[in-house]
Amino acid sequence: MPHSIGEDVPRCISHRRQSMTGEPRPPCALLPLLMVAVASAAGIPEGMTTAVAFSARDGPIPPPPRRRRRVPSSSRPRPSSIGAWGEVFQNAVGALDRRLDIKDEIMIERRRRRRDAVDDDGRDGRVQFVSPLLEDGYPPAVLEYEYESNNIAMRLKPMLLYLPGFDGTILAPFLQFPALGEEFDVRAMRVDMEDRSSFEELKDAAIEYLMREGRGEDEGAENGVYLMGESFGGILATEIALELSRPTYKDYLDLRGLILVNPATSYLRSSLYELGPPIANARPLFPALNDIQYVLALLTKLVPLFLDKGRGMQQLVTILSSKGLPSVVNDPVREAYMGRVAFDLPNRLRFMPKDTLKWRLEEWLEWGCGVFEDRLEMLQSARDSTGDVSGDVDTYALLKLSQQLRTMIVVGELDLTLPSLEEADRLSSEVFRNAYVHVVPGAGHASTCGGSLNLMELIRKVFPETNLNGRIENGYPGMPTEELHGLEPRYDRAWIGLSPLLYWSKDYYLKWRRD
Repeated sequence: MPHSIGEDVPRCISHRRQSMTGEPRPPCALLPLLMVAVASAAGIPEGMTTAVAFSARDGPIPPPPRRRRRVPSSSRPRPSSIGAWGEVFQNAVGALDRRLDIKDEIMIERRRRRRDAVDDDGRDGRVQFVSPLLEDGYPPAVLEYEYESNNIAMRLKPMLLYLPGFDGTILAPFLQFPALGEEFDVRAMRVDMEDRSSFEELKDAAIEYLMREGRGEDEGAENGVYLMGESFGGILATEIALELSRPTYKDYLDLRGLILVNPATSYLRSSLYELGPPIANARPLFPALNDIQYVLALLTKLVPLFLDKGRGMQQLVTILSSKGLPSVVNDPVREAYMGRVAFDLPNRLRFMPKDTLKWRLEEWLEWGCGVFEDRLEMLQSARDSTGDVSGDVDTYALLKLSQQLRTMIVVGELDLTLPSLEEADRLSSEVFRNAYVHVVPGAGHASTCGGSLNLMELIRKVFPETNLNGRIENGYPGMPTEELHGLEPRYDRAWIGLSPLLYWSKDYYLKWRRD
């Protein structure tokens, strides 16, 4: 089943993705748009106008600092008096708008059909919504679900929906999931490596899932929802939070908090933006060596951006030598869970094809950042306005999100992928007025939610209502030490760790039966 509308429906000219090569714009760059507008008014087929218009370019167009959404024709200011040529051009633009509106309706209908094809589990094969603890057989979570009808605490737990980075996997925070499961019903969005969903499609899928799963069982009940977005997921979570801040959703979902981990809202100012697009758009020196050239570029240029200068390797050696463990691994059940996931990493890690990298850099990260920057500009204008904005739904939602939504921003000290420290300052000062910022010492982009962080303890401080069980501390009472590279002494003080032979034993592993 195709997941990208652009595969079957010609994309709107106003939304056509720009080239990412960074070459200067030619003097005739506006000519294609004028030709398309005039040709559309004359009724020339779109495929022909597109081919002719884009053949008029002298070279590729560099990306704008941010994308602009197309403003509906009814909202555009019209001059009070125009000349004959101006009237002709205005009619051409109006005809193009009508064609674009028809395409928008087609796109909306295709999205509706695609959503209808998703089964009751929120799965369509490419974009999945899962419970990671259930899938990995974590006994406390499985027992809670199996006895949910008799477990009042489980039914009162709010949902935490994790939105991943642009790789689409849910591996980065896997160490945190068991601790988060103490207070949350943990869910996650997982995206297949071949998926080509658009930014808007991902947002729509997540909102629909929340609408279906985020409400209480009783009519009108609200369990509460928390959004957690990491890297690209931070952009997506912010946009979803804005949508849920509209009055339309107040009777259906109770959005209680937003958690951002190294949010990619700074992508356009990042090292990833400088290095990623040239790799995704590079032409092979020899066609037969295309894959080899791409893999070498990934390993030598992109992968180092996600590392943490060796701290992760030091922690791995510390764990294997049984000297320490992450603070969130505080009992044998969690140690067995950590071991099972670690053993299965070769099956879970997926190679990202070149076309997928190009798509996600452009359609997810760059597009999402453009939307975010537009929102920020609207927010600043709304704050400067002295009039009543209660009637403007978009402005009202922006102000509510900015002023009322409690937000926790967690960033890695050594993030080389994104300028996360600077972005945390920007978001906490310019966007979220009710924000808490935490810096994870020594953490890189991919290891921020790793062994040096106890995310649940931070959440209990920022969102006190999540402490349902009255816990004061989670794990060994000692603080992480530099001798252990941010880890803590083992919970049992043993000289050897739990045997891998016990990872799948009946005491530490319980398979979840969907029926």
